[in-house]
Amino acid sequence: MEFPNQAIPTPYIAHNLFPDMEKMWKKGGKLNPVLFMLALSLLLLPFSLSQGDHELGLLLSFKSSVNDPLGFLSNWNSSVPFCMWQGITCNSFSHVKAIELAHKNITGTISSSIFHLPSIEIINLSINWLSGEIPNDMASSPSLRYLNLSNNNFIGPIPNCSVSLESLDLSNNMISGEISAEIGLCWSLKTLDLGGNYLVGKIPTSISNISSLQFLTLASNDLSGQIPSEIGRLKSLNWIYIDRNHFSGKIPEEIGNLVSLNHLDLAWNNLSGQIPSSLGNLSDLHYLYLWGNKLTGWLPTPLFRLKMLTELDLSGNHLSGEIPQLIIELQNLKLLQLMLNSFTGKIPNAVASLPRLQVLQLWSNQLSGEIPNYLGTQSDLTILDLSMNNLSGKIPDELCHSGHLVTLGLFSNSLQGQIPRSLNTCKSLEDIHLRQNRLGNDEGIVELDMFSNLPNLRFLDLSYNGVSVSSSINSSYTWPNLQYLSLASCSLKEFPRFLKGSKHLMSLDLSDNKIHGQIPKWMLNKGLDTLSYLNLSHNFLTHIERLPWENMKTLDLHSNFIQGALPVPSLTVSFFSISNNSLVGELSSLICNRTSLEILDLSYNNLNGTIPPCLGNFSKRLSVLDLRMNRFQGTIPDTFDKKCGLNNINFNGNELEGSIPPSLVHCRNMQVLDLGNNKIKDTFPRWLETLPEMQVLVLRSNKLHSFLPSPMVNHSFPELRILDLANNDLAGPLPKGYVENMKGMWNLDEQGTSSYMGTRNFSYHYSVSLTIKGFEIKLEKILTIFKSIDLSNNMFIGEISSIVGQHNSLRGINLSHNSFSGQIPESIGNLTQLEWLDLSSNKLNGQIPHKLADLTFLAFLNLSDNRLTGPIPQGRQFNTFENASYHGNIGLCGFPLSRGCNADRGQAPPPSSIFKEAHDELQTVTSFILKGALIGYGCGLPVGVVIGYVAVKTGRAKWLLKLAQGKCH
Repeated sequence: MEFPNQAIPTPYIAHNLFPDMEKMWKKGGKLNPVLFMLALSLLLLPFSLSQGDHELGLLLSFKSSVNDPLGFLSNWNSSVPFCMWQGITCNSFSHVKAIELAHKNITGTISSSIFHLPSIEIINLSINWLSGEIPNDMASSPSLRYLNLSNNNFIGPIPNCSVSLESLDLSNNMISGEISAEIGLCWSLKTLDLGGNYLVGKIPTSISNISSLQFLTLASNDLSGQIPSEIGRLKSLNWIYIDRNHFSGKIPEEIGNLVSLNHLDLAWNNLSGQIPSSLGNLSDLHYLYLWGNKLTGWLPTPLFRLKMLTELDLSGNHLSGEIPQLIIELQNLKLLQLMLNSFTGKIPNAVASLPRLQVLQLWSNQLSGEIPNYLGTQSDLTILDLSMNNLSGKIPDELCHSGHLVTLGLFSNSLQGQIPRSLNTCKSLEDIHLRQNRLGNDEGIVELDMFSNLPNLRFLDLSYNGVSVSSSINSSYTWPNLQYLSLASCSLKEFPRFLKGSKHLMSLDLSDNKIHGQIPKWMLNKGLDTLSYLNLSHNFLTHIERLPWENMKTLDLHSNFIQGALPVPSLTVSFFSISNNSLVGELSSLICNRTSLEILDLSYNNLNGTIPPCLGNFSKRLSVLDLRMNRFQGTIPDTFDKKCGLNNINFNGNELEGSIPPSLVHCRNMQVLDLGNNKIKDTFPRWLETLPEMQVLVLRSNKLHSFLPSPMVNHSFPELRILDLANNDLAGPLPKGYVENMKGMWNLDEQGTSSYMGTRNFSYHYSVSLTIKGFEIKLEKILTIFKSIDLSNNMFIGEISSIVGQHNSLRGINLSHNSFSGQIPESIGNLTQLEWLDLSSNKLNGQIPHKLADLTFLAFLNLSDNRLTGPIPQGRQFNTFENASYHGNIGLCGFPLSRGCNADRGQAPPPSSIFKEAHDELQTVTSFILKGALIGYGCGLPVGVVIGYVAVKTGRAKWLLKLAQGKCH
């Protein structure tokens, strides 16, 4: 009998194969067990065939939900038994036990069908491009033990898990939301990895219910709150990785209960307080990472009971005190990183005795004393970085005793003496950082040939050691792997010739030397094509023939004596500074072809002509455009488009005319706008207040006119820190809205976190010129805490608003030479950071507020030529101010004026106008005779007295004295 295309009926098989089975059973004969099992299997065959069809359908459903561009699922079809499909493993009953398709470049969504496979235990779809949400059907799979969906693009919440699940890895996806308290129902979990997602909220305390948990990873999320103390109940934990989150508060003491712990990583959070002593109970701990927090205090003594500790990283905290000699107890330590803290005292000799130490990084502390002499002799040291401390003495001879030292960092210390010759035999050395010390031989010379035997040398920095570096090394020799060379401030007089054959040099810093003339032709020709960073600033270069270097990113030529037309750099340049030179001619529009430019600084030259219109929109990457102190004429191009990425525009000190271009409103990232000292004729642009990032606005010494308009928006200039509108023709009262809205001048919280304004990419600092305490000063770097207002030499009227006293982080106020009236606001006494205050030449009346005497930082005060009356406040800084601070206020009395205050009769009446004129003339006569006498020290005393006398008699006093000063000096 034939049964085509279908299964053979089981009764037929059983009857024909075992015709006597019933008789054997009835007669009590013995049944063959093998035959019995075969018969039983045949009896269950219809069920098995039905089950197989069901699993086949589920697998094909999964296949249809994904894309398989590399064809790994090509044999997934009904013509091949699914147990033979790629990535499928079956159990002994031919049911699907595992799906393992990691790293197969599969895309699409994941079908819930695979979680309905009745015998599935393992699903591994990691390192693919799967997306969408993970089906919640996972919770209904009673057999699933291992699920790995890591390194995909899954989104949505964490799905519920089944009670049988032992390992769940959803790391490196885009899963969001909070960790549900239901995670505590996953009782069987041994491994939970949710790292590298977008999870928020707290760690639920219910996680302590997973008593079997051994590996917990929640790293690189946005979790916050405190680490729950309940985590101390998970006695089976071996690994805790919850680094790179936002956890705050103290490290729970209860973590010390996890005696099986091998790895503890709490790095890069906001944890504070001291390191708990209970961590000393973790006798099996091998790795402890607490770096990048806000931990304080000393290193707890119990920490040195951790005999098994291999790596200890406490860097980037606020730890203090000395490094204890007890560190000798950590005999298995291979890595010790305590950098970026506040440790003091000496480096303990015990550190030099750790037998397995390979990495020692103690940089950026306050360590002092000498480097232990035998550091490097007892261990296989590979990385040593003690930079940015206060270390003194000599560099020990045996740092490379093991012959495996790769990195030596000792920069920014006070080390002296000769660089040990033993380093020349350290063939393993790749990086040497020795800048900013006092190294050199007795003649103050460092010979480069002492490094000539280092074939692997990649990085060499000898800058700023106060000595001369001799580059007389054989010009035919080259370090075959040299990539970074810094010889700044090494008294070099020429370009080192050994660079001629460099094949891999990427960064060269020869700044602040004595190199004259031109860049040699061998540097301009082929051979240095790998160069991407070149700093030749602060030398004596006079000519630049051309700027080749096809891979150049950063080119710094500022502060030389370069003449001629502006050389145009290569297309790849991102940073180009040639400021403080003697360039002439017009600015070529070819510069606009350099679309990679981010920083363009051409300031302090003699460039002229008009500014090319293309500068406004040629590069969306451009963040700094500095053309100050040149001779540019015409108008500022109105070509700034919506792609404008400028942070800093500085056109100060040119001859620019016209109006301020309205298209600047597109530069939404603008932080600094300096158009001062030009000939711009315009009203104050109202749209400036809408630039949300504006911090420095300088429009001084132009021809701005009309009233300041009232603000258009509720939050005008919210970040403004420096406002300078001095020497214009602005008039009318100050709009109250502007004074109220400048919230950037309010906060004192920033005092402990000051930084310099500038770009991070190139360590480029913004600068600005201001009138400070009566002097024109260029701020080479602008601290974010520096805040000032200068509205002097305008025609403002009305009273000074008391709201100015809310700007409690102001360093300086200059409102002089206006027509302000009324009294000096008492609230100015609240400006506790104020260093200079100039309200001279106004129409202010009333008394000087006594609260101003509480301003302990006030170093400059000018209240002259007003209508102030009453006693001058006494004490503190007011005891240091001279008569000139109060000149022209005839109603003032008290120290330092000679006019005393009559307490019995009340305020002395102002003197008559006749008396005032006589008094002023007497002061003038006395002043000019005195100045004439002082000039006499330069021209001869008799001449000086004569000049003073003639000055008074002729009535040409100021002219004559100015002439005499010029001739005599």
